[in-house]
Amino acid sequence: MGGAHTLSLLLVSGLAFSLATYPTQTYHGHQLWRVKGEVDALGAIEGVVGVDMWGHGRGWVDVQVPPAHTHTLASHLSRHALTHTVLMDDIQRVMELERHVLKALPTQRKDQKIVTNTYHPLEEIEAYLQELAASVSWVSVESIGKTFEGRDMWVATLVAPGGTSPKPSVWIDCGIHAREWITPATCVYGLDLLTENYGTDPDVTAFLDKYNVYVLPVHNPDGYYYTWSDDRLWRKNRMQHPGDTCHGVDLNRNFDDGHWGGAGTSDNSCGGTYCGPTGFSELETQAVRDYTNQLYSNNNLTAYFTIHSYGQMWMYAYGWGAEDTPHEQELFRVSETGVTALRSVHDTVYTYGSIYETIYPASGTSIDWSYSRGVVHTYTLELRDEGQNGFLLPADQIIATAEETWTGLMAAIMDI
Repeated sequence: MGGAHTLSLLLVSGLAFSLATYPTQTYHGHQLWRVKGEVDALGAIEGVVGVDMWGHGRGWVDVQVPPAHTHTLASHLSRHALTHTVLMDDIQRVMELERHVLKALPTQRKDQKIVTNTYHPLEEIEAYLQELAASVSWVSVESIGKTFEGRDMWVATLVAPGGTSPKPSVWIDCGIHAREWITPATCVYGLDLLTENYGTDPDVTAFLDKYNVYVLPVHNPDGYYYTWSDDRLWRKNRMQHPGDTCHGVDLNRNFDDGHWGGAGTSDNSCGGTYCGPTGFSELETQAVRDYTNQLYSNNNLTAYFTIHSYGQMWMYAYGWGAEDTPHEQELFRVSETGVTALRSVHDTVYTYGSIYETIYPASGTSIDWSYSRGVVHTYTLELRDEGQNGFLLPADQIIATAEETWTGLMAAIMDI
């Protein structure tokens, strides 16, 4: 399936960012370690002061280690019979390489189009969405809510003219965790793929004739903005509740399905998985809850996808515990369809299963909440890679990642 590799974009004057701007937070000497061992022992690493959890899988975890804490963590690992390898020996150097590459890549062609093989700041993504709605008659864009810092949460709705109405709907969101830059890039690529190829590509046409598609490219606008201005590795939103020591709530621990605040969350505002003072305490999760509830109430929300990185995994409920859902076999079947189609593009291998069994316990996720609401087909994808680059996935992998992801998504959704 061929998709256009350029995106039309309104010219944006006076952008807040240029590639000459560099986040003020630096990580000189910080390393990325992959730690392997028993699951229970790995869980204890989260309590080690100073380390930041990057990626997880069954039997391994990736942790960012500041230079002042390398000996402390090494001693902790030795006591718990855990081993480690160094994936990055200086994270700052990798970040600077990323910035250098982005600076060298053209962001716009003479015909006023931007390329999709680079990452773009929030303003450019928002401008693209507005131009898309202005240029494609069956695309609309609306703000579903405001963030803590007053930014809009823009959703693109694709209602192609073919097919029989009313069509069932599919929800796809990206960028809930700010540092996972590959995910907004993948959502934006998908919008371009669908709008440029409808009516000419048979797979795209069949997909849009069957479903209305709702895409939220940046679930966490404040956090994503912050990764460009201040801290490339920021994860959470930018809220600070009264009494909290630190900024930010992990939005993917803030959905309340009855298990909010359970396994895989933190009640420490400085923790990466801080679940907030209450379920749905955050404006961003409230907005998604209310909007998708409306779709569900109209009896046409068939599937709910949330796109993350990294680890190459395709997962479904539950995250809060080991219990299987009543729809385990169906969710496994559709996941298998998706990962098989995805692999057919660039031979990228994904593992699949429930969140709890595949990656780690995680309560308060959007997937568990959506499933509890009645949407059976709810899935989380963790995109490339397997840890070699982590959240700093090189821009030269954007196109391949997006191509395979959307091939897998469409195959899975068409198999529902």
